[in-house]
Amino acid sequence: MEAGFVGAMALVAAFGLVVASPVVAGVAWALSTRTDYFGDALGTVLAGAVGLFAAGAVALAVLVDPAAGLTFAVVAAGAALVLAVVPVLFGRQLLGRWTLLDADEALAYATLGWPVAMVTSAVLFVAPGGFTRYNVLFLDGLAATVAWTTLVLVVTLGPALAGLALYNAVERFARGRSARSGLR
Repeated sequence: MEAGFVGAMALVAAFGLVVASPVVAGVAWALSTRTDYFGDALGTVLAGAVGLFAAGAVALAVLVDPAAGLTFAVVAAGAALVLAVVPVLFGRQLLGRWTLLDADEALAYATLGWPVAMVTSAVLFVAPGGFTRYNVLFLDGLAATVAWTTLVLVVTLGPALAGLALYNAVERFARGRSARSGLR
């Protein structure tokens, strides 16, 4: 396998996660309204996502080349770990420290903040030149350092910060409703 194929797979996996992130977060939130524990709902959604991912890797291995399927599986698993699992779990930890949320509620807010971070990172990735021209892969020197540092910070801290903003908005809304209902 050449490096260009692996790089292309990494871009496909990263942008696949950008597209999948609102779906995963939305379906997990919708399922959690029927259960008492958000972690169970998220686990169900992730099991389905892993099944789809495995089916894609097997199809690629059968239809194209076994090495291509294995490469896709390794690259996609690495991308999921770096762009999804670690940021959401780190976001859960930070939200647990910054708020009065328990671990499950913090996981829910971090998961709901994750798509915001992913979409923001995709916009920052293509910001230097758009989809058809230069993206951060073509930068060098100080510009590359700033761009990659910003991307790492957005991906890592984004779920926590977006989740915190959502938490604060929900709290403000709840306080406003309780204040209005107390006046009547």
